[in-house]
Amino acid sequence: MIIKRLNHGADLCEEIKRVCMEGKIKSGWFNAVGALKKLSVGFYTQDKKTYGSIEFAGPCEITSCMGNISLTDGEIFVHAHINVSDEKGAVKGGHLLESEIFAAEACIFPSDEILERELDSVTGLKLWR
Repeated sequence: MIIKRLNHGADLCEEIKRVCMEGKIKSGWFNAVGALKKLSVGFYTQDKKTYGSIEFAGPCEITSCMGNISLTDGEIFVHAHINVSDEKGAVKGGHLLESEIFAAEACIFPSDEILERELDSVTGLKLWR
């Protein structure tokens, strides 16, 4: 298990990828907590096989963030889903696309099994082999 404070101002997925690269982690799971300055989440439109994007311009608290780490085309890929709350406690979430960290901490659980992704023709997504 690796426990890290993530860098202020960085993108959450990129920071988790950086920690994995430093630790030579190719597969695993993670959880994160903290707050973000801004956030973009996606929702996959299944019939069109495309992601729509929802932007959150203001600060938000991470109420839940989890995901996995695997390889896509030989590169580390961080797949994350996130829920956040605004100043009134309203919670929204989705597939984490982009973010800017205010303060965040992550716990990464490496896996001995190497997970690799490939394009699935039915869904249009890169899923585990």
